Amino acid sequence: MKYNSLYRIFIIVKMFIKFVLQLYIFNKRHKTWDSPTQEKWEKLLQKQAIEYRKVALKLEGLMIKVGQFLSTRADIMPEIFLKELADLIDQVPPVSSDISLGILEEEWGQDIYNYLEWVSDKPVASASIGEVFQARMRNGQEVAIKIQRHRVASIVQTDFKALRIVLFITDKFTKFGKEIDTKALYREVVSIVGDELDYTKERKNAQSFQQRFSGTDAYYIPQFYEEYCTSKVLVMEWIEGRKVTDISFMKQHGIDRKKTAASVFQFFIDQLLDQGAFHADPHQGNILIKADGTIVILDFGMIGYISRGDSAKIRRMLQGFVLDDYKLVIDQLQELGFLLPNANKYKLEQILRESVDLYLSQDISTMDQKLVEEIFEDLQALVREQPIQLPVEFAFLGRAASIGLGVLTIIDPDIDFIELGKPVVLEWLDEADNSEEDIRLQVLKDSVKPLLSLPRNMNEYLESPKSALRSEERRQFHSFSNQRYLLILTFSGLFTGLSLFMLFISILLAQETLIYGSTGLTVVSISTLFVFLIRHHKWISKNRPH
Repeated sequence: MKYNSLYRIFIIVKMFIKFVLQLYIFNKRHKTWDSPTQEKWEKLLQKQAIEYRKVALKLEGLMIKVGQFLSTRADIMPEIFLKELADLIDQVPPVSSDISLGILEEEWGQDIYNYLEWVSDKPVASASIGEVFQARMRNGQEVAIKIQRHRVASIVQTDFKALRIVLFITDKFTKFGKEIDTKALYREVVSIVGDELDYTKERKNAQSFQQRFSGTDAYYIPQFYEEYCTSKVLVMEWIEGRKVTDISFMKQHGIDRKKTAASVFQFFIDQLLDQGAFHADPHQGNILIKADGTIVILDFGMIGYISRGDSAKIRRMLQGFVLDDYKLVIDQLQELGFLLPNANKYKLEQILRESVDLYLSQDISTMDQKLVEEIFEDLQALVREQPIQLPVEFAFLGRAASIGLGVLTIIDPDIDFIELGKPVVLEWLDEADNSEEDIRLQVLKDSVKPLLSLPRNMNEYLESPKSALRSEERRQFHSFSNQRYLLILTFSGLFTGLSLFMLFISILLAQETLIYGSTGLTVVSISTLFVFLIRHHKWISKNRPH
């Protein structure tokens, strides 16, 4: 029955309408939200998640893809739902090996044993779109053969129709329809998942990533044997390894977990903050680690893209975090489309600052539990109350980032993202140009902003609510000390620039006295700038939480 189009559409749409009605009736019946109500709410969500998982595993196709997508979206899905869907990646039922190998024979147009010496009886991995078999070619080469699941293309096309109906209902009858462009979301899903059905595109994506990361030995992408590949079959070299989250394997082979986490972080950051393609499905099953510590990247069927303009805005947002300029962060979020026009930007800025201060201050597990709970409650209220949306074009980018975060925290629970991000920022500062302006010049300009905005900040401080006042009190000492250093560095930098300009004019005028004077002035100003850069670095190191 799962191959019958009308049956699939009926089951999917019926389940969705049932879920919407259950949530609507629950909210109508429970006006007061107390502990017993919360408990009933969680039981309802758990019941829905269990039902969704059962239907997804029964129908397969896009249902599993959507479930895997939702299982990584902690920003929009409740925790109880995430737990129930978390194992969908590893629970996809395999197709009969006879059927899969029959597809392989059909694609090759002859008996598979004309090419193969041996093939595994069962797939070594089973996913929503394809299955992987281990095999040995007649030339002795060990290979992995990825075969598209039986009739999965027609199943997914049917599910696209069901998804269109579901999103139409969402748009017309739920509050989510007002917060997200459902038509654009549909187009994005059809484009990305549709491409995943064409293995020729996956092979080309993988080869593109091979070229992109050819300059490093930290990552490895298996080679493809193109003469055996088709739109439904991929043949690539077999790699011995385990999931990158297999901690016991890493301990057994003496692999440094922190170094591994840093390498995986760099792989993610190189994609998510640079324009171009990014791996949109980097779950732990698609990232292996070899016994020598090399990281192996698999499955390039689901690929997203980030534009040059959006990449620049994301960099500027990160720059705002580094410079403690949360207005810049909020402005970039708005330009990227995450904030609607009526968002309370000042409130967003305050809660964001408080949350980052909490992260930077010390290990969250050692902090006062009441304070931690207050911060998290503020964040949850922020997401519920403020007009915040996820732009459709960032749906898969957010998914990739969310999956990556989960993988990294498993590899190294004590991972310090700020410390790992510093070399990235330094690399940007070394770049000669930027799409809008030189980053170094922008850093210099932004370093003066806190000082220029003191009157405005003081006024906001006096008018802000008590929670914001507490946040301000906690950070004032370090903030003003940092601004003092930034002020000195700013004037030192300006003085150095002026000295260099005078030296240049002196050389043009061929005035020996002026040349000697401006040279001395330049040396002094550069030395002063260098000294205060060192002092600022030492101050940051001294005040960094340990």
